[in-house]
This record gives sequence, structure tokens and C-alpha cells, in this order.
Amino acid sequence: MKSQRKAPYIPWRDRAFLSLEEAAEITARSPGWVRRRIGSGMLIGHRIKQGAPLVVSVPSLIAYVAAVEPVAPADVKAPPTRLALVASNPLK
Repeated sequence: MKSQRKAPYIPWRDRAFLSLEEAAEITARSPGWVRRRIGSGMLIGHRIKQGAPLVVSVPSLIAYVAAVEPVAPADVKAPPTRLALVASNPLK
């Protein structure tokens, strides 16, 4: 029986390409969102060969992530809290 060796882990920033699923996980979005960003030109997508799955260029993902503006805490508003008073006072 042939032994299977697992490839060593390579940090995503050190790779050339990422799958749509990996890019989606990194950006906390869906693969469809990543595909739409490729279609709009915000990310660069490649097919390594004809018929191969679409992959994302790591340099384009790094540039996209670096350009994201942080949100100041004052800009984040918590949803209004709905309070409900529940009382039980059965008369005996």
C-alpha cells in the first residue's frame, strides 16, 4: 500500500493563487461574492488551464484587503434593544 504524504501547510499570503472558497473564507464572504469581485475587476481571477476551476490571484487579494477601510467604533451602531416586561400575578 502506498503511503500518502500530506503536503506541508503554506500560509495563504505565500501562495500564488487561492480557490474561490479559500478567498471567501479569508474575506468572510461567499464564493459568489468573490466571483462577482473578479467580474467587476476588483480581484484578479485566472484559469490555470482551459476548463480548470477559477482561482484568485493572491497579490490582488492582498491589495483588496489592504485597501479596506477600518470601521470606527462610533460608526458601528447596535440595533435598538426591545425590552418586554412580563409579569405573572395570578389571583388566588
